[in-house]
Amino acid sequence: MAATVCVPDATNPECLPGRWPGLKDAASHARRSTLAFAGLAVIITRAGDSRTGRFDRAVISVAEHGRSPAAVRAARVISALGEPGFVVLPIAMVTACAVRRADWRRACVPPLAVASGAAVRRLLSRAIARPRPPSAIWLTEPEGFSMPSKHTSLAALTAGACAGSLAVGGLGRHGVPLLAAAGVGASRIYLGVHWPSDVVAAWIFAEAWLQLAEALYAGGGSTSQAGLA
Repeated sequence: MAATVCVPDATNPECLPGRWPGLKDAASHARRSTLAFAGLAVIITRAGDSRTGRFDRAVISVAEHGRSPAAVRAARVISALGEPGFVVLPIAMVTACAVRRADWRRACVPPLAVASGAAVRRLLSRAIARPRPPSAIWLTEPEGFSMPSKHTSLAALTAGACAGSLAVGGLGRHGVPLLAAAGVGASRIYLGVHWPSDVVAAWIFAEAWLQLAEALYAGGGSTSQAGLA
C-alpha cells in the first residue's frame, strides 16, 4: 500500500518527520466503511418486508427468470474468480514483484490483508447468520451463511490489495475492488446463492478491511521512519 512521507516546511507546519499523510485518511475511511457495514447489517437482519427485503427478492426473481445457458456458463466462470484457489495466483504475483524490489514490508501486505480479511468475514458471517435465497433456485452449491458474500469479499480484497501493492492511486485504488466486487457479486446473484445486499455488504467490508490494512502499513512506516530520524 503506497504512502508518501511528509516533508515539514513552512507551508505544512503540522507535518512532522516520519508522519505519513495517508494514515489519517485511511483510518478515517476505514471507520466510515465499518460504520456503513454495521448499519447495513442491522438493516438486513431486520429486512423482512422492508424496502431492502423487497428489493432483494425482486432482483433475485429477475435473475432467476432471465437465465440462459450461455449466461449461466459465464456466471460460473466469473464466480470462480472469487474462489480461494484462484486469488492465490495474483497475490503470489504481486508479492513476488515486491520481493524482487526488496520491499519486504509491502510484500507482506497482500497475503496478510486477504487472509485476515477472509477469516474475519467468516466470523462475521457466522455471527450474522443470514439465510441464503431458497435452495430451489441455486445453480451452484454454496458454503455457510449468506452475508457478507465470501466470493465477493475475496475478489474485492484481492483486487484492492494487489492495486495497493502496485501503487495504484486516485480513483483506481477504490475503483479496482469495486469493479471486482460488482462482477463477482453479480455472478453470485445470478447463480441464486446470494441476495444483492450480501454483495453490497461484502464490498463495504472489503473496503473497510483494505483501508485498515493501509492505515497499519502507513503507521508501521511512520514508526520506522521516526526511529531512523
